[in-house]
Amino acid sequence: MSERKNNLLDELITISVNETEQKFVNKAIHQLRDEQQSEKVVVKNLVYDLKSVIINNQKLSEPALKLLNQLNKPDVGFSRYFGMF
Repeated sequence: MSERKNNLLDELITISVNETEQKFVNKAIHQLRDEQQSEKVVVKNLVYDLKSVIINNQKLSEPALKLLNQLNKPDVGFSRYFGMF
């Protein structure tokens, strides 16, 4: 699990997104690295935060949209934690 957590952390550290999205990415990085929260919780929160950008009638940057799609994949993202697939 920690290897998966590190992969997510590495991806979040290297992603280049706009200022609004960066706040959410920084929050996720902090949760993973400093608070030692589980990947499950961090992914769930990050998906929620990125979707809130869309709900507020703002477009996601291309890297953020790719990340959101990756996190929503059944075999990679939060869906596996909730038994959706």
